[in-house]
Amino acid sequence: MANADACASDLVIIAVPWSVHASTISGLAPHLGDRLVVDAVNPLAFDDRGPHAIPVAAGSAAEEAQQLLPSSTVVGALHHVSADLLLSTSTLDTDVLVAGDDRDAISRVTEVVDSVDGLRGVYAGRLRNCGQLEALAANLIAINRRYRTQAGLRVTGISD
Repeated sequence: MANADACASDLVIIAVPWSVHASTISGLAPHLGDRLVVDAVNPLAFDDRGPHAIPVAAGSAAEEAQQLLPSSTVVGALHHVSADLLLSTSTLDTDVLVAGDDRDAISRVTEVVDSVDGLRGVYAGRLRNCGQLEALAANLIAINRRYRTQAGLRVTGISD
């Protein structure tokens, strides 16, 4: 399915490399309208010392997406779920931190996350908190490389 065709869905997930984040969203903006957009992009770079977060002028990739899509509702989520893990046949067992400014949108994204066996959506604050969530992905990548695993996050002390 072409990206523009995928924008006809009620909920659209943006999962592209940081280097094409703004251009991809700008190109899709005419097709997204008032859709619910989940930004799963982590502004990261890699060098000989490993992964590290890249500062974003807007504060985070999700906030940049919201600026580029003023008619859409943007929620940040899925930053800490490895694409390799999602594509594998392994059992999922991780929380998905969900951040945004619209309670109904957060509830919808959390419902979608919860519908996947082994995932649990956890509210993680307002959209302005996405910078910290996105940057934490660099730590998880480092953990995964060091321990040769697909580690995720689990928030304790809250009930389903």
